[in-house]
Parts: sequence; structure tokens; C-alpha cells
Amino acid sequence: MTDRFKELVLIGILICLLIIALKPAPQLSVNQPQIPGPGDSVIQLAENRIAIIETNNNSGAYGTILVFDYDIKTNSFKLLGRYDYSDYFRNPNLQKPILSPIK
Repeated sequence: MTDRFKELVLIGILICLLIIALKPAPQLSVNQPQIPGPGDSVIQLAENRIAIIETNNNSGAYGTILVFDYDIKTNSFKLLGRYDYSDYFRNPNLQKPILSPIK
């Protein structure tokens, strides 16, 4: 009787394992907006103006602020200028923060 009972229990465990192994995984779909990578921050400065700030220490562009204006007619962003705030914080007496135009 005990051998028959053990055999039934093992068959039951095998059937449960097969059901678990063959069960399809749930499909989760999450629609998240595209955001800047780690080390990038986007800040809204005005109604149609944003700034992207690079704060990743290992980036070659660390300390760079890019300022963009949104053009409603073309439905795109226009680069206004770039500023390196890390230079200003290293030597605040040498320069005043001025938005340098892109040429």
C-alpha cells in the first residue's frame, strides 16, 4: 500500500510540474514615454522652451546645458545655445553665466 501511495504522489507531483512548466507567461505591455537616459534631466524653462542638462560624471558632456525652443510651425525643437555650468562652478570669478549661441 505504501509503494502504491508513493507512486501516486510522485505522479501527481510530476503532473503539477508539467503544468507549471508549460503554463504560458503573462504578457505585460506598459506604454511609457521615452525619457532621457541616466544622467540627463529635462527642465521646462518657459511655455515653448526646454533645457537638457547632462549630469553624468562619466560623460564627455558633463555639465553641458542645451537650450531648445519649440517651433509650432515645424513641430520640432530648435537649438538656441549651449552652456557649460561645470566651468562656471569651478571658476565663478572668471566668467559670468552667458548662454552661448550655437553657430
